[in-house]
Amino acid sequence: MPRRLVPFLLVALAALPALAQQTDGVHTETGVDRVRSEFGLTGAGALVAVLDRGLDVEHPDFRNADGSTRVVALLDLTDNSGANAPDNPWGVGTVYTRAEIDAALAAGTRLATRDAVGHGTASAGIAAGNGRASDGLYTGVAPDADLVIVKFTTEGAAAHDGEPAEAPFYNPALLPAALNFVDAMATAEGKPVVILANFGSVGGPMDGTSTIARVIDDRFGDGIPGRVFLTGSSDDGGVDNHAGGTVTQGETAEIRIRKGHAGALRLNLWYPASDRFTVEVVSPNGAVTGPYAPPANGARASGSGSGFVYYHNGNGVDFFGAASATREILIDFSGAAGTFTVRLTGTSVADGRFDASLNPSTLYSRPDNVFETYAEAGYTVWDAAAARDNLPVNSYVLQPTWTDVDGATQTYPGNDVGMGELWPGSGVGPTYDGRLGIAVSAPGQGNITPYAPRSIFATARYSVIRDGDAPYGVLGFVSGAAPVVTGIVALLLDADPTLDAAQVRAALEQTARTDAFTGVVPNTQWGYGKVDAYAATALVRGGTADEPDARSGGLSLTTAPNPVHGSATVTLTLDAPSSASVTLSDLLGRRVGVLHEGPLGAGAHRIAADLSGLPAGVYLVRAEAGGAVVARTVTVVR
Repeated sequence: MPRRLVPFLLVALAALPALAQQTDGVHTETGVDRVRSEFGLTGAGALVAVLDRGLDVEHPDFRNADGSTRVVALLDLTDNSGANAPDNPWGVGTVYTRAEIDAALAAGTRLATRDAVGHGTASAGIAAGNGRASDGLYTGVAPDADLVIVKFTTEGAAAHDGEPAEAPFYNPALLPAALNFVDAMATAEGKPVVILANFGSVGGPMDGTSTIARVIDDRFGDGIPGRVFLTGSSDDGGVDNHAGGTVTQGETAEIRIRKGHAGALRLNLWYPASDRFTVEVVSPNGAVTGPYAPPANGARASGSGSGFVYYHNGNGVDFFGAASATREILIDFSGAAGTFTVRLTGTSVADGRFDASLNPSTLYSRPDNVFETYAEAGYTVWDAAAARDNLPVNSYVLQPTWTDVDGATQTYPGNDVGMGELWPGSGVGPTYDGRLGIAVSAPGQGNITPYAPRSIFATARYSVIRDGDAPYGVLGFVSGAAPVVTGIVALLLDADPTLDAAQVRAALEQTARTDAFTGVVPNTQWGYGKVDAYAATALVRGGTADEPDARSGGLSLTTAPNPVHGSATVTLTLDAPSSASVTLSDLLGRRVGVLHEGPLGAGAHRIAADLSGLPAGVYLVRAEAGGAVVARTVTVVR
């Protein structure tokens, strides 16, 4: 497989502890129980598509009362033996139809496809498991939604319980085929579909211009009814996994990287195509390799040295297919732990900004793979989360402990922040081009969900519980939160199958709850706050998902037009006279302008805001008066 198609994976393995929460707790927290009881919605009118590590089709939670499958069809992209079969017009992978799955279940035979890791089964269960193996105790959010499954990736699984090992697989170039398959199944069923891609990989331009981001934006959004795509943000929040800064003409930036573990580590750095940087690499043994000259447009330079392989891509040639006018430096480090230094020297600089990421550097699996210089907070959402028509989700803690199959109390690092707090591994925005990077947050730490009995997950006794005839366990990290929102979207599509991705996102963002933990929203950690399925469903059933005025404690705030190209009008309405402050900040909280400071009378006040000098991106207009605070976003376009 070509190198560019094998980035590292960020996964939420249950072999690492995660938190459990009885599903009725999650459903109460998010308002799903009220959606069921008051609106009678269970997802029956929608499909849930899961792009993950596969599915255990034998698990009772994915079967109907008569034993037949709830899976419309399954496409295994890790097995190309069926690529030329008559029932596979996509030309890749192997297709299993509903009839083929039912025949195998009835005969007691096993399909060649499986979920050797267990992550795909757990993801599908949180979103849409029907709880049959637990007599309805552990149900997914949308238990009557049928499933479309794509085995899109796997980090592999060691031989276990008589099962053979599984090779790692990840090829983002197959996303169009996966989406074509899902769309065909939804069209054949005559139902809307929500698609969960529950995987991620740090790297890429993270500005919405990569191949994978553009594939998402081409197929979802305004005017495309009944099709919604979502992912988690990432598992890299709070880690010095992002470096950013500016290099001036003739200056050298020394980016020091601590590689805390033996094995593979990848640096991915992006900078404007208008600039030219030479590169030197200093290895842990002191060896200096380079300088490497910047490549010409349409060219790629490469090299190697002690413990690394180096690639430097000219504008238009890169590993991630970015359509932006950017250049890319990619360095794969190997071998023992140690500290590398990458020296960037500006030889021809018009802008000088650079942004870089490390992979793997998740909060608890590789906490000591970090930038020691130029570390910059935020910018840890993964590349697909930067797609404009994705719905990226963060995770917060609902219950910090669980009891395993042996009766022991278990917990997970990071959950000590307390119930209701954001899990500290949740990805942090903004995107590299200044957009929020997070839509909403959901309880993901965690949920009880079906485990594939023959999976690696099922061998981790401390994360396994048992109920009925099949195993259940826990799934945490952002991987545990994204399926919750997936199920909620299925409920929204069940309520109104004509909703498009933009309307669904607007409904979720507008109705998200805030509290002392979320603070003023939107922000780059929580997005618009904690997801509220009941409020979003009520909004959808009530008609429009138009953005309301921001309101708080006698204040209301609007900004128009939004998005804005040049000048906007901010309207602040006060119930009583007060001293008022209206400021403009970027999504990292850095103030970029003061629109008003001083006393105002009761009533509406129109404040002119010239935004023509700001870079494109999302900004926060914040008003404070009489002890109340209100905020809303404004998007600047160019």
